[in-house]
Amino acid sequence: MLRDERKKELKKKIFLTSIELFKEYGYDNVTVDKIVSTCGIAKGTFFTYFPKKEHVLLHLGHTQNELVKEVIQKHQETNMKERLKLIFNELLSVYEEHGEVLKLTLYETIRSTLKEESTNIVKFNEALSDIIDESMQNGLFQSRFNPLHIASVLVGIYFNALITWSSAETKEDLKEIFHPQFEIVWEGIVAQ
Repeated sequence: MLRDERKKELKKKIFLTSIELFKEYGYDNVTVDKIVSTCGIAKGTFFTYFPKKEHVLLHLGHTQNELVKEVIQKHQETNMKERLKLIFNELLSVYEEHGEVLKLTLYETIRSTLKEESTNIVKFNEALSDIIDESMQNGLFQSRFNPLHIASVLVGIYFNALITWSSAETKEDLKEIFHPQFEIVWEGIVAQ
């Protein structure tokens, strides 16, 4: 148990040190050599936990899965629309707060998802589908659409907003990009 705990702590140290270096110097300017010298570890130790530098960012994406679970548990409102908006607002706030590093993470997550290396988007989709299905089962929300399809569309506009925001020349507010799209989609989701 103690050994596993030490491994977990070392991975966390490498991860946090890497993120700080990425913030300070920019992702492209940080090498694995810089990370290991700052951590005071051997290069092989880094590769034990992260096969490539990009995997540090993917690990950040994986930690987002825990955040999604926490946010979903935190927001138990019975009004499905308000609950989803609160969940998305909280997740979008994290991106705004840690913009540059999370833009890199978003890029790597999407890139790796296209290679089928990451399941973060699938897990997010399933988590939303579960809360939509639960609300439908409890009679709190009605729609003629399958919960998995609804969740997929919502996750799609979430990532569309993130991509638009991260590539935009202007500093438009992330939530102002997301919410009009959410409202349009919501009108089509809700049972008439």
